[in-house]
Amino acid sequence: MKNQVTIIGGGLAGWANASVFAENGYQVNIYDKQSQNFGSQQISPNGWLALANLIDIKKIKPYFEPFNNIQIKYMDNNQKLELLSNFNVDNKTTNYGSIERNSIVKLLKENALKNKSITTHNSYVEHIVSNNETKEIIDDNGNIFLAKSIIGADSINGISRKFVIGSDTKSKQKKIFRAFSFKTSSYQLARNSLQLIITSIGHFVIYPTIIDKKNATNYIFVPADDKSTPPVIHDKILSYLIPDNINWDTTFSTNPNEENNTIHRNGVFLVGDASIAMPPHIAQAGNQTLEDAAFIKKCLQENNDFKQMISMFIKQRYIKRNIISKKSRSIGKILSAQKLMGHFRNLTLKSYGNDILETVLNPIWTSEINE
Repeated sequence: MKNQVTIIGGGLAGWANASVFAENGYQVNIYDKQSQNFGSQQISPNGWLALANLIDIKKIKPYFEPFNNIQIKYMDNNQKLELLSNFNVDNKTTNYGSIERNSIVKLLKENALKNKSITTHNSYVEHIVSNNETKEIIDDNGNIFLAKSIIGADSINGISRKFVIGSDTKSKQKKIFRAFSFKTSSYQLARNSLQLIITSIGHFVIYPTIIDKKNATNYIFVPADDKSTPPVIHDKILSYLIPDNINWDTTFSTNPNEENNTIHRNGVFLVGDASIAMPPHIAQAGNQTLEDAAFIKKCLQENNDFKQMISMFIKQRYIKRNIISKKSRSIGKILSAQKLMGHFRNLTLKSYGNDILETVLNPIWTSEINE
């Protein structure tokens, strides 16, 4: 009898792992309500290598918008832009750019469903009831299924995370706002450049992308404080950076409770945002999710055992994820600095920006897949 695994949640984490387990001989049940994935995401070199390990990379290229450089700028309240750093990316040796979220999930799903051992359930799981090694899964239609090994890929607020760590009331969630537009704003963006713009109200990440096979611009806004509402477009700074009538989507990152950082319990193993909702400041949420799947593939190829995979993941992979999450939070604090500390940040970036970016990004962009 085949090994079986149940995957709760579709999206990037769910479909990447569905393919991995099916290819390694598992019978896979995946619960995917087929929600839309908003906008685009950055693909850094480590994420690209992970993708190449999961699917035919040639299929990605038509959806991929490469970046040649990263520019960090400061904008004052008079809309004056000051260039702090211009970091060039060698696209001959480094794949760095953006891809539409729906496109990448679609490609991962198509790749997974080539395997006849995957069964898709168009529902989401509302309850997990533990009964020794076997769990009862109850979906939104009231159906009850039995499962022994479960991958929780249903995000930070999903039922899998609640089953593993409980309510986790000490973890603080921060709202991040995302949007895209086919229009242009007063601020002209080069097609091959990612712009990180620091302002008094927060920082923006603006970059070109391809959505619905058309050129578009992706916007991310990270408030300097804990605002819980999208930025108001009539703000003097925003009216220069962003087109009118833009629709903001809300996502979440967390500062996890350091005392409760487990990612598995009684056969339920968390991946992607369900394990660590990566802060957005170094654009690693999606990339680390892809690396998770590629690492799990490596584990299963070495020892095709679910429990052993979890053990290897925690000993080797989870450490790097935690380091990156903490580094991202630290960078977020630096980007949010105001007044004297903000002035010191700007001076430092003007003098040493490229060296700092290389020091920060190289360890993150280095993939452990082939190690």
